[in-house]
Amino acid sequence: MNIQFKLRRSGKLDPKIILFLFDPRFKDRKFVYSTSLSIEEKDWDKRRSRPKQIPGSRNEYDIININKRLDLIAEKVKEYLSKRYDEVRLSKPDLNAFLAKTLEGESTSKSEDSTFYTIWENLISTTKNPKTGSPITRGTIRSKRQTLELLKEYFKAKKKDASFTLLDIEFYHSFDEFMRKKELNDNTRGKHFKEIKAILREAEDRDIPVNRAYLKKSFKVIRSNPDNVYLNEDEIRKIYKLELTPGQSRQRDLFVMACYVGARHSDWSQINKGNIVKEGGKEMLRIKQTKTGDITHIPIHSAVNAILNKYNGFPPKVIANQKFNEALKTICRKAELGVVKIGNDLVEKSEMITTHTARRSFATNAYLSRSMDVYQIMKCTGHKSESSFLRYLKLDGKDYAIQAADSKFFKDDSWAILKIA
Repeated sequence: MNIQFKLRRSGKLDPKIILFLFDPRFKDRKFVYSTSLSIEEKDWDKRRSRPKQIPGSRNEYDIININKRLDLIAEKVKEYLSKRYDEVRLSKPDLNAFLAKTLEGESTSKSEDSTFYTIWENLISTTKNPKTGSPITRGTIRSKRQTLELLKEYFKAKKKDASFTLLDIEFYHSFDEFMRKKELNDNTRGKHFKEIKAILREAEDRDIPVNRAYLKKSFKVIRSNPDNVYLNEDEIRKIYKLELTPGQSRQRDLFVMACYVGARHSDWSQINKGNIVKEGGKEMLRIKQTKTGDITHIPIHSAVNAILNKYNGFPPKVIANQKFNEALKTICRKAELGVVKIGNDLVEKSEMITTHTARRSFATNAYLSRSMDVYQIMKCTGHKSESSFLRYLKLDGKDYAIQAADSKFFKDDSWAILKIA
């Protein structure tokens, strides 16, 4: 048994895709079947007997559908043959009737669902960073796949077909309500809408039909100012002086170093002696940011130097973000950091500490030190705009007021010598 797909031209139209089945039990040893599918010859791979799959090509959407249809036809032919493996003769009209019946009975909605998810996954695996042109990072891929899994859950719960053309404003509000019922916060829901908009934009760039409602203002990425906290330097020292188990000590040391480096958790493994370089006679930690691919140089703080020396320049392995966050909360509870106001509630500050707190603490403490200007700190953290950096700082009105009190404006003593009229 040998199944092949070939092209057959008829007039000036694009050639049709024909199935050829070779089996000695047929009269003249072969069965020919028209799939009713057409394709340009330049898009056909003769060696594979299938359409060429080129990620990002203008007709990628059509090619995926054609390949799925050919897979289905081949599957049905094999099903027919497996049921008749012991028959001496095979009937061509019988196989034609079997294909007409079984292919017509296939669920269109099931095929559309499968195509939607297949294309989405294909877009994830082939999307490139628009700034660098390099493949997107594993973290970005993971985020996009989390959104895809949530969409699968949504469409299954709603018993609706999944299609790019159905992602309209009605879908937006329905999906948002679905996420609210799962108790996802504003920024998490916003992250999923951000990924949906990005995928739709990528799909449209590749001429895949989509619903253009994603361009409307009402199809927005939800954002709220997160109630993240930062640790001041006294609190960081308090954490560093804790008596901990060996495992907790290693995790605490990594976290404290990150508080004086400002790197994301994904880059903590680069905080080691091997990445220290000399620039202008000064020792710097050279980090290639996993998220952006940018290179940053951060001066070595004495706290970082001390901890690196403790581990002979190569600190312990960094554990997964979720596990690290769980460990941090256990460690910080022992530090008795007090409570903070989150919205209208008072919560233990230790419960708000995550790996990202280290990065926020670095930026905030560096800013409050008044020894560096904003752009110097931004070069260390990798922020591109001042506005995004300032939103990153965890300062309240009191912090700014204390800082302003030392400015020339408020320290103008010239009025003290003037007589009041």
